[in-house]
Amino acid sequence: MRLLVVLALAALCLGQAFDQLQRLAQRDADGVAQLTLPQFMEHVVPEAKTYAVVVQLTALDPEYKCDTCRAVDRSVRAVARGWRRQTRARQIAFGTLDVAHGEELFRSMGIDKIPRLMIFPPGASPRELKLSARTSSAAGMAARLGELFGVEMQPDEPADYAKYAGGAAATLGAAYLGWVVVRRLSLRMLVRNAWAAGSIVFVLLMTSGLMWNRINAPPFMGQTRSGDAVLFAPTNSQQFGVEPQIVASAYAACALCVVLLVRHVPRVPGDQRPLVTVAVLAALVLVYSYLNSVFRQKMPAYPLRLLLP
Repeated sequence: MRLLVVLALAALCLGQAFDQLQRLAQRDADGVAQLTLPQFMEHVVPEAKTYAVVVQLTALDPEYKCDTCRAVDRSVRAVARGWRRQTRARQIAFGTLDVAHGEELFRSMGIDKIPRLMIFPPGASPRELKLSARTSSAAGMAARLGELFGVEMQPDEPADYAKYAGGAAATLGAAYLGWVVVRRLSLRMLVRNAWAAGSIVFVLLMTSGLMWNRINAPPFMGQTRSGDAVLFAPTNSQQFGVEPQIVASAYAACALCVVLLVRHVPRVPGDQRPLVTVAVLAALVLVYSYLNSVFRQKMPAYPLRLLLP
């Protein structure tokens, strides 16, 4: 009899804990509880709880200049809004622990990189949901959390009218440009030039690391402890999503300089030709030096070096 009473009291306390956490979440427009460190320790950490909590460890204060934190926060809020409007088959709460309230915890856990998305399931140890290009988006995050919890989650994302307008403008511009090109060029020349441009773009993208990004879905950029952006991973076995774009642009600039030297410079009038030649050669050397600098940054033993350290 005493055991039943104890179990009943325990269940009542756990139910009250979830209700308290829900009340904290209701203070936020999107249903994400803004946790202090004592609240985090009381409502999230205990394994005896009967509910799950998804917590983002983040730094949203403008002084940290963490753009990635704000992007992940938008995704978490979209998932929380969607879950709040669904028929809830499980007790799942969403929360935020900012470094302003949990710096002591971050330091004791050895957390030197944020944001992080932690899942605290009932009766089990916490686990981290690795943030990648896919899981940092609201749709990808909802899909992954749904897999882990065995439920269906749909994010509530506001319509991005600027994106739609930009896409429509780009489509209309491409259609108009195609119409102009078709009118002015013969079909044979058009097909030949299209194949040439497509082949060049394909080669530039494939040699710059795009396929590695498609397979591994790395974060778009890295981040220092102070929140500054990092464009290149400091090892040749990893890379960020922005790296292929930078490297492909540098490859394209080098190729353009060579084409200019071969096709355009010989047609320049005699007095201006030396100046144009020096300018194009200087651009080629600078871009090539930058590429060597990037490769040496990722692999210190890289042997080539020109101008830039």
